[in-house]
Amino acid sequence: MKQLVLILFVFLFSCQPSTNVGTGSSLQDTEAEESTNEIVIGTIDTIESGILGENRDLWIYLPRSAQNGTKPQLFPVVYLLDGNGHFHSVSGMIRQLSAVNGNRIVPEMIVVGIPNTDRMRDLSPTHTTGTTGVGTAFLDFISNEVIPHVEENYPASQYRTFVGHSLGGLMAIEALITRPEEFANYVAIDPSLWWDDQSILLRAEAALNELDFTDKSLYVSIANTLPSDMSVEEIDGDTQELTEHIRSIFQFARSAESNTSNGLNFDWRYYDDDSHGSVPLISEYDAFRFLFPWYDPGMEVIEMIGSDSAETPEAAVSATVSHFENVSAQYGYNYLPPLNWVNRLGTGFLAVEKPASALAMFQLNLSNFPDSPLTHESLGVYFVAQEDQASARLHFQHAIDRGAEIDIEEKLATPYVSAIEMAAQLEEQEEKNP
Repeated sequence: MKQLVLILFVFLFSCQPSTNVGTGSSLQDTEAEESTNEIVIGTIDTIESGILGENRDLWIYLPRSAQNGTKPQLFPVVYLLDGNGHFHSVSGMIRQLSAVNGNRIVPEMIVVGIPNTDRMRDLSPTHTTGTTGVGTAFLDFISNEVIPHVEENYPASQYRTFVGHSLGGLMAIEALITRPEEFANYVAIDPSLWWDDQSILLRAEAALNELDFTDKSLYVSIANTLPSDMSVEEIDGDTQELTEHIRSIFQFARSAESNTSNGLNFDWRYYDDDSHGSVPLISEYDAFRFLFPWYDPGMEVIEMIGSDSAETPEAAVSATVSHFENVSAQYGYNYLPPLNWVNRLGTGFLAVEKPASALAMFQLNLSNFPDSPLTHESLGVYFVAQEDQASARLHFQHAIDRGAEIDIEEKLATPYVSAIEMAAQLEEQEEKNP
């Protein structure tokens, strides 16, 4: 019976979407907000850049868990070049992989999209013609103005990922070799390493041999930009201008892959079925999967829910805390187990009549998020199931005091007797109290 309940719970755990309504009304595309009938995924912020001598927009996506000021979490940040082109796909993908269908494949992250004003100016490290060659100043703008602004005004940590496509990918590699301390991760999508007679390519190859990239990660993707009558096996030794783009990236990827002494965590992939324009979407997915293999909690704790072994609440808490201590070590700061994920574990234990383990999970959230209404409402649900109405009433009132809109008498009168009912109730709580 417990195995059947576990199967039901895992299915429910992985199939409940969670609403992620943005905090502003400027970027509208993925989530409905009842009060305005608008779909909002983020806000447009603006900063005055002294370095570039102009005002610059920043497109900001906040994960759902960052929108409740009572949760003392700092979130990793993705700094995204060509923000107007890639903001929707990257923010949507991170949301999908971190918070939808029970996923914890990647962390919840803030996305900072940086739209262009003069793309050729900003995304070229050296001058060749026209306004090109302001890339160093543009990276200074990101380092000295964008990052401090984001970390001052949003719950942003110093664990950063830098993503760029084409000329943006060129800038990602330029940033890696000139300021490796700025970001933990670099993603170069079909980078324009042909630029300026491959000058950045040559500097990058030298840097791979000379610098220490320990604790840094780089993912490079290569699109199929070959002439229709040429295979990838034929590019070695080819000298056509048409193949300089793809040849340059292959040269860099092979150099990076062969250098095993510089500490760089590196991976790359050639996408035979994708063009320069289509490759960003699949590259972003593969890059995030590569960068965060240590984040997914997996099934260790969930399997305890359906186990026929003796109830061991200490083991459930220990496995959860231990996993996120490892995540914290990767980040370089304390990152708490996500409230909603721990809540679902508590609900699962309650569903299979392991109340001590359920209480241990709910109390873990109470310790980590004492000011969240969801923490207290979940404890109220637990005590209703234990027929302890006095404790349930106390926690429901704590939830109301912290902003929850609930009817205590209705809650006290509602039995929670099945995994399906409790999972539905949990989803309702999360929708009202993100």
